[in-house]
Amino acid sequence: MNRDTFQKIWSNFYANTEMMYPSEFVIRIFKGSYPRLNLDKNAFQYQNICDIGCGDGRNLVLLKEVGFNIYGVEITQDIVDKVKNNLKKFNIDADVRVGFNHNLPFDNEFFDYVLSWNSSYYMGDHDDFNDHVKEIARVLKPNGYLVLSIPKKSCFIYHESEILKEGYIIVRNDPFKLRDGDILRIFEDESEIESTFSKYFYNFKFASIHDDCFGYDYHWHIAVCQKKN
Repeated sequence: MNRDTFQKIWSNFYANTEMMYPSEFVIRIFKGSYPRLNLDKNAFQYQNICDIGCGDGRNLVLLKEVGFNIYGVEITQDIVDKVKNNLKKFNIDADVRVGFNHNLPFDNEFFDYVLSWNSSYYMGDHDDFNDHVKEIARVLKPNGYLVLSIPKKSCFIYHESEILKEGYIIVRNDPFKLRDGDILRIFEDESEIESTFSKYFYNFKFASIHDDCFGYDYHWHIAVCQKKN
């Protein structure tokens, strides 16, 4: 799918939807405590976090609540404007900019945290996922945290997809009619995610979503890792 078509589909989607609640697992990560993950909640205050692919801004409200300076990236100015208008309802100002996974409009080592929730694997008209990893690392401070979710191979969005080349697929039967024709990076398992990101990241912690929800297979990998010095 070319960039103009991709941008138009998602702009139209967000123009006609109301702001949703933050992702349950984003809430858990930033507000909960677990045996393998317990982020320092006291350190969130005034740290910079960027939500890449921030959608309607739903997670930015939560991130502001827990103390972060919030920033966001989306693929069109129309979506950016919608995010800002949504946040105004909560009296929140955020620095939200147009950008892409391989081209983030922020300075080197600007962020303490990057959140990439259901977004990093969208290729658009770009053809090398390694550039996404490198770009995320560029904007993170040393030892900064990356929090991301990536679909498992069994996830509903991959049903009836077409293999483009090793590690990449074309979506062919998205039940929500948003992703058909999109090229996505697909991973075999957690070990492939870790090996792909490990050039720039370390200290990987993984979790798993395996939710069969009334006919949709919401199956996702969750990873939290840190940027190498």
